[in-house]
Amino acid sequence: MVFIDIVIVVIALIAAIKGFMKGLIIGIASLAGLILGIVFSLRYAGDLAEIFQSMFGSNSRYLYFAAYLVCFLFIVMIVHLIGKSIEKVIEIAALGFLNKIAGAAFGILKVLFVFSAIFYLMKIVDPQSHLVKPETKQKSLFYQPLEWLLPSTLPFLKNQLEKINFDKANQKDIDQ
Repeated sequence: MVFIDIVIVVIALIAAIKGFMKGLIIGIASLAGLILGIVFSLRYAGDLAEIFQSMFGSNSRYLYFAAYLVCFLFIVMIVHLIGKSIEKVIEIAALGFLNKIAGAAFGILKVLFVFSAIFYLMKIVDPQSHLVKPETKQKSLFYQPLEWLLPSTLPFLKNQLEKINFDKANQKDIDQ
């Protein structure tokens, strides 16, 4: 086990503890809130900035930033509230401990995907392995498997999404 492995294990353990404390539902809601917050903010911040401009009569370059921040925080809060509501239902159903265990696993999985993205980017940015020596990569228990985790998973996810035919599903709903 080399230094990189120790860092991975320590960070994964921290993520497991945090994931256990949050639970799976809040963990997923947090991730979904961030992703949806970014997507919706990119889409609607310009529109909101125009509204701010008409309200405040200012043409400041900071209006877009303020609008982005308002959109982002609004979406994150809404998704978090939805997550909290779902979590309450799970606790009522006496599945709270299962939620915590799954949250720990989800926390570890998120960290492993982050390391995978970092290692994969390092492979692209540093093909001569100046940042991490080839010997270190060979001795590491986790480096090589994690390097390929993200790139091997994304095509699978893409294929799964392509199998879903939304038009056909929507047509079934209309026909019924």
